[in-house]
Amino acid sequence: DRASDRLLPWVIAVMVYLSALALAGALAIHGSVASWTADLTHRLTVQIVTGDAAARERQADAALEFLRKTPGIAAATRVDDAGIRGLLEPWLGSGNVAEDLPVPALIDVELAEDGDVNTASLASRLRSVAPDANLDDHEQWLGRLYNLAWMIEGTAIGTLVLITLATIAIVIFGTHAGLAAHRDTIETLHIMGAEDGMLARAFQGRFLKLGLKGGLIGLLAAGLSLLALRHIINELGSSIMEPAAISGTTLIALALVPVVAALIAMFTARLTVLRALRRMV
Repeated sequence: DRASDRLLPWVIAVMVYLSALALAGALAIHGSVASWTADLTHRLTVQIVTGDAAARERQADAALEFLRKTPGIAAATRVDDAGIRGLLEPWLGSGNVAEDLPVPALIDVELAEDGDVNTASLASRLRSVAPDANLDDHEQWLGRLYNLAWMIEGTAIGTLVLITLATIAIVIFGTHAGLAAHRDTIETLHIMGAEDGMLARAFQGRFLKLGLKGGLIGLLAAGLSLLALRHIINELGSSIMEPAAISGTTLIALALVPVVAALIAMFTARLTVLRALRRMV
């Protein structure tokens, strides 16, 4: 059917385009979360917040000395004022962080790989030497990050499932349209002794080609969209939103999307034809 030959590849292209974007988004979120959590899992942050600059410095020195002597802690490093201003600039804007802006003393704590540190006990003992010290183990932030990642990944998986079901429905409709258009020819071939498998192979080969054609178009469009999105993120020039690196796994997964779409179209067409032919006989 000329109409279906023209329209079906474009429909599959749209499905592949949406699937590729959903898959790329899910893989990017998964990779970013894994990178962030791996860096923060073995780290603690100590904040010393007080308006008295002299007291803040004394407590920071005492906290550093205490932390470096604590078993299970590999390193404790004071974050200098320049580093703190660098952390604030993405939020306040470059050049908007004044020199006299009151900021807390920050200590970056790295836990030993095989160390077992009780953060609640450590926080209590830390306050005995630095009363204004707050220990942050990032647990609350990581929990929210995990929940957000699971929600996004679950939404992406649900989107892929819905797109797959929609593609199957469209292929079934197109196959039935082709069977109806060529019913007389199919009945004649049956009378001449043609087997159902031969007729099914003709349909599945046609839908495989249409699926591959549409899949490649959709993948190309998705690739251009992802490159444009990456360019926009780079243009922002902000450390708040950094472009995720495209790994080899992501590239392979995206390259397989049109192949999977074509195979789904092929097997759906085959099963639809065989079922319809059984009813015709």
